[in-house]
Amino acid sequence: MPALSPTMTSGTISKWNVGEGESFSAGDSLAVIETDKATIDFEAQDDGVVAKLLVPEGGGELDVGLPIMVTVEETDDVGAFANFVPDASGGGSGDDAAAPADTPPPAAAAAAPATPAEDLPYHVVVGMPALSPTMEAGTISKWNVAEGESFAAGDSLAVIETDKATIDFEAQDDGVVGKLLKEAGSGEVAVGVPIMVTVEEESDVAAFKNFVAGSAPDSSATEASVPPPVEEVKAPEPVAAAAPTPAAASPAPTPAAAVAPAVETAPSPVAGAVSVGGFSWGQLAAESSPLARTLASKQKEYIEKYGSTGHVPLV
Repeated sequence: MPALSPTMTSGTISKWNVGEGESFSAGDSLAVIETDKATIDFEAQDDGVVAKLLVPEGGGELDVGLPIMVTVEETDDVGAFANFVPDASGGGSGDDAAAPADTPPPAAAAAAPATPAEDLPYHVVVGMPALSPTMEAGTISKWNVAEGESFAAGDSLAVIETDKATIDFEAQDDGVVGKLLKEAGSGEVAVGVPIMVTVEEESDVAAFKNFVAGSAPDSSATEASVPPPVEEVKAPEPVAAAAPTPAAASPAPTPAAAVAPAVETAPSPVAGAVSVGGFSWGQLAAESSPLARTLASKQKEYIEKYGSTGHVPLV
C-alpha cells in the first residue's frame, strides 16, 4: 500500500483500474485508493505487467507498506504467480519457484563494496530540499527523471509532497542523474537527507551503482563539490581625512573715506550787479542798452496782455 500523502498511514482500495495479465505504462492509474481525507489515484512509476492482485476491491483498510499487487516485466511471467501468497511483511510464502522471480536477491549480498568517496568522479549529493521557509520534511511522490538521464536547469526532477502543498523540485543547474537514493512514495524524508546523486558526464553514472549515502548530504564526496572557504579579506581601515587648512583671511578692505560730493556753488554776485527776478544779471540789467529796451518793451506788452508774472521790470 503506497503512502500517497505525508500523513497517510492506511488506505482502502475502492477500485482496481487494471486486471491480472494487463500491461501498464508509467503514469497510468493502477487503482483508486481511499483514505480518511481523500480519494486518490495510485499511478504507476514505471512500465510493467500485472502478475497478481493480492487485495480485492473494497477489501478493507490496509496499513501503508502491506503488499497489494505483484508486477512483472513480461506477460509470459504472469503464470508463475498464480498461487503466489505474500506474508505479512510482503515476502512470498507460496510457490517457491515464484518467489525468486518476484523478490530480487538482497542488495547487500549482491552489491560490491562501496567505493571510497574520494575515488569517485566529481559528483553532488543532493539532499531533500527546503521548498518553503517552514518545510521540515517531504515525501517524493514521483521522480520525473531516472538514473542515467540528463537534465537542464529549470527541469522538474521530482514532485514532492509536504503537509501543505505538492511542489515541483526543479534543477538549479545542468547535470546527469547518477543515482536515486530514495524511491517514490517511500515515506517522509527530513530536509537535508540525501535523495539523489548528480554527476557531470553520463560516463560517470556507472561508478555510483553501489553508492550509499549517510543520513546527511555527503560532505566528503569530492573537494570540488564543496567550495573552499573564502579567505576573509579585511578592508583597509579608513584614513582620516586631513582637515583642510583654512585660507589666510584677507584683511578687510579699509572703507574709503566718504567724499562729500562737490556742491556746485552759485557764483558770487558781481559787485554792482542788479538783482532781476531773483537772478543776478550783472551789468546786463544795470546798463541801458538797445537790447535791454527791446526786452523791456516786450515784457510790458506781455504784462498788459496776460498780466504780471512776478518778474521785476528790466528797466
